[in-house]
Amino acid sequence: MKKTPLLLPALLFALSACSDSTESKGSQAAEKPYNPWESQIQSLDKAKGLEDQMQRDAAERDKRMREQGG
Repeated sequence: MKKTPLLLPALLFALSACSDSTESKGSQAAEKPYNPWESQIQSLDKAKGLEDQMQRDAAERDKRMREQGG
């Protein structure tokens, strides 16, 4: 019974010594976490960019029409 309190820390130490923490941390840092909404976010960003382009084109068209007197 008296050996039990020492057994748990010894087992935890042995398990932590067996794992290679440097390799697992390096591979996790290189990989992006899975995001199920990534394609939707990309589509939304693309739509925002298209909207900005359309607004710039409309402003340019309005400016040219005013210069022509229309």
